[in-house]
Amino acid sequence: MSVKRILFVCTGNTCRSPMAEIILKRKLKLAGIKDVRVSSAGLSACEGDKISVHSAKALKQLGYKPYSFRSRLATGALLINSDIIICMTAEHKSRISNFPNVYTISEISGGEDIPDPYGQDLGAYIRVSHMLEDACNSILDKILEKKEK
Repeated sequence: MSVKRILFVCTGNTCRSPMAEIILKRKLKLAGIKDVRVSSAGLSACEGDKISVHSAKALKQLGYKPYSFRSRLATGALLINSDIIICMTAEHKSRISNFPNVYTISEISGGEDIPDPYGQDLGAYIRVSHMLEDACNSILDKILEKKEK
């Protein structure tokens, strides 16, 4: 199997999509999958912002290490060079639906759209991190199923 590039997309690339990126990268590493690359970007991101403090805390509570993440903008080149683009919401998907292989996280995982915790308390970020972990478990299952075929 060739290297697959998965891109998570949200609005600012400081809360949801970096959490999803960090969670799925770790799950892939633990599963021994080396031919899938995971990244994230935001449709309205300011280049170089750090992951939000609450996102980092929520990840740590789940046992993930939020590395020195920096946000980036979802450029046309980045989108076109991704094999699968996973948006946090249907609204995100509608904004980039002209690109191939764009899905919502709910379409991939069978769950629901991931709400934006921006500006809310730590509890909201923790709830979102659990939703993202569940979604990433589903994504990992799909990757493993394809590898078995």
